[in-house]
Parts: sequence; C-alpha cells; structure tokens
Amino acid sequence: MLDSKKIPIAKIQAHQGLDGWLKIYSYSETKDKFANYKYFFVLEDENYTRLEIEKIKVEKSIKVKFKNFNSREELNEHIGGELYIDQDQLGVLEENQFYCRDLIGLNVYIDDNKKIGVLSDIIETGSNDVLVIKGDKEFLIPYIYGESVKKVNLEENKIFINEIYYERRD
Repeated sequence: MLDSKKIPIAKIQAHQGLDGWLKIYSYSETKDKFANYKYFFVLEDENYTRLEIEKIKVEKSIKVKFKNFNSREELNEHIGGELYIDQDQLGVLEENQFYCRDLIGLNVYIDDNKKIGVLSDIIETGSNDVLVIKGDKEFLIPYIYGESVKKVNLEENKIFINEIYYERRD
C-alpha cells in the first residue's frame, strides 16, 4: 500500500557489473548521506518492499549492492525505478532550513501580507535554488533566505518574499 511517509531519494539507473550491483542517481544534492543508509524501499505492485543494503559505494557515482541479489537478472525489474526512504531517515534540519518537498504548494506573500501566488516548483542550480511562483503570471526568484525569502511558515502554509523581488519580475 502507498505510504505518504516514504520519500523518493534516488532512481536506479543501470546495472553495474554482473554480480548484482546497481548504479543509482541521487535526487539529493549531497551524495555522502547514502553511505549511512542501511535499507531502501522499492515500489512493487503498489506496495513497498524493503531492500537491505549489503554494500554501498559513494564515489563519482553511487553504487549499491542489496543483500540476497547476486545477478543482473534478479534486478532487471527495478532498473528505472525509484528508491525510497522512510521520512524518519531524513536528517534533522537546522533553523530556517527546509526540504523542497515541504515548500512546494505554499502560498506566497510579499512583505505587506498580500498573496501573490503559489510556489509551484524549485529549480536546483549550481549556486542558489530558484523558486517558481505561479500567480497572475509565472515568475522566478532566487531562494536566498533572509534576502529574497524573508520568512517561511509551514504551519500556516505561507512563504514571504521581499517585495523588491516581486517588483523585478517584469
């Protein structure tokens, strides 16, 4: 059964060798966290199956070997699929840090509490992430907490941006 507390964290890209290793693509900007995971979940027929990690290598790419899988053929059905973790496997964030998935869908306001749209997407770039806000028009602003983004209130489903960035949108 689908579980809303499962978070997609990576995609299985391809086989890596002949003995059950897989190459995965991380959705996270930091690959180093992968070395700490002991298991992942895969979705099979609308149910999550837990796969125990035998070994994981975090190098230029991430490679994983699951227990009890020792050949390419045993893993064919998972190529192209996603790997999930439990929400409680995520690290604890510092103050004023947020997971992108928690920000998408928030109502966006400018300094004077005027609603201007909804945060529809976040584009990851090399420097600052970029917020995609849909209102009367779609516009982009850099995600710089304390400058372009003044405050985030997850409980009230609100994000406040600096009015200067809203005025620059045209």
